[in-house]
Amino acid sequence: MEPTSCRYSPLPGDEHPKQMGARKLPVWVGIVGILLGLLVVGLLVAVGVLSAKINSPACKDGLRAEQECRNINHLLEQKLTQAQDALRGTEAQAATCNQTVETLKISLEEEKAGGRKQQELVQKLQEQIKSLNQSLQDKSTELDKKSAELQKLRQENEALVSAKCPPNSGISLRLSMTPVLLTLSLLALLA
Repeated sequence: MEPTSCRYSPLPGDEHPKQMGARKLPVWVGIVGILLGLLVVGLLVAVGVLSAKINSPACKDGLRAEQECRNINHLLEQKLTQAQDALRGTEAQAATCNQTVETLKISLEEEKAGGRKQQELVQKLQEQIKSLNQSLQDKSTELDKKSAELQKLRQENEALVSAKCPPNSGISLRLSMTPVLLTLSLLALLA
């Protein structure tokens, strides 16, 4: 195999190393360099000003106030959350109480209706008792009259029997049974 030859193309600086220092840069590169330098200086000035402001007492007070506000906001948010939880619990209790009140109202209405029915029944029973008492009083008065009449008849009968019959005859026994039988028949009629 045959050795290959490598030829390098000469670089512009390789041929004339002395001419490289004399070579001039284009104008736009200089302008860009100046602008970059100004930008760096401007940024350094801005960083310095910001650093001075950040380290100033007013800024530190503002940061402290901001931190206090955050702490207060956090505390208020916790209290608000607690208050909302308490409100939810209270609302749940109120709903339970309202349901209980509704149930009690329904029970009370049922009790009132039952009470009215009982009142009506009591009134009817009182009227019946009054009617029965009146009927009993009428029957008692009638019985007293009948008893008086019966007593009168018995006395008349005894007077008649003692006037007509001797004391040991069977007629007096039969006549003395008559008032008992009359009383029993009267009681059977009244009942």
